[in-house]
Amino acid sequence: MSADDPREPEPPAAEPPAPQETGAPAPAPVYQWALIYPPPLPYARPPRPQTNGFAVAALVVGIVGLCFCFGLLGAVFGNIAKQQIRETGEAGDGLATAGIVLGWISVAFTLFWIVTRL
Repeated sequence: MSADDPREPEPPAAEPPAPQETGAPAPAPVYQWALIYPPPLPYARPPRPQTNGFAVAALVVGIVGLCFCFGLLGAVFGNIAKQQIRETGEAGDGLATAGIVLGWISVAFTLFWIVTRL
């Protein structure tokens, strides 16, 4: 038989050498599935929409307006913010609503104060 004959049996595989007793722990086995499938990637959170600046200003002016009786600007800024939020999809709708409410409450307190002083 020749060396290229496919019917010839293959020589037996050489046995791996026996580990030496050195007291060191044996290496951890490498599982083949760990090499095939990478670990899953974490989910990325979508970015949060930016808060409208007029909504923040409406809330601040509405709160300060309760103390100093000039909250009409809070209502004006709140309405401007609501319009911009509808157009752009920014965050801050609740802030704008709070600014409107606090602005009108401040206007009502101011009018009540003026009427009671006359």
